[in-house]
Amino acid sequence: MGWKQDFNYGLGAFGLKLPDSAQAIPLGAVFQQSPCGSTATVVGASALLFYALERGHNPKVKDMFDAMVYTSTCLSVGYGDIFAKTPLGKLLGSTLMTIGPALAAKALDGGTARAEGAFRAELLDTLRQIQAELTAKAPDGPQP
Repeated sequence: MGWKQDFNYGLGAFGLKLPDSAQAIPLGAVFQQSPCGSTATVVGASALLFYALERGHNPKVKDMFDAMVYTSTCLSVGYGDIFAKTPLGKLLGSTLMTIGPALAAKALDGGTARAEGAFRAELLDTLRQIQAELTAKAPDGPQP
């Protein structure tokens, strides 16, 4: 089953279906370039969407600030005093709670992941050089 069928299966519970022309967006690359900006964009866009979905159905969502508190809470601790009431609001909340920890970790790592990757590459290169030297100096024949 492909990604589109997976989404349609889940959305089917709400009577929704993705259009046949829907394309996957490589979000991983977008979030890698600007993690903080991407997280802020997700909070802003999801707050707008949550407000539109819950306005008039949820007495705790009186304005955009309430929606922003809900979405930012979903992205971090996943629990607050505002709960989604509509099915699509619940779907949005579940999505935010699923991706939230990864977004927060990426936004707050301060570039340590890149530095760690460079360190690992240098360490691997050094180990390969040591292995090559040991192999070149090893005597012929079986070792005891």
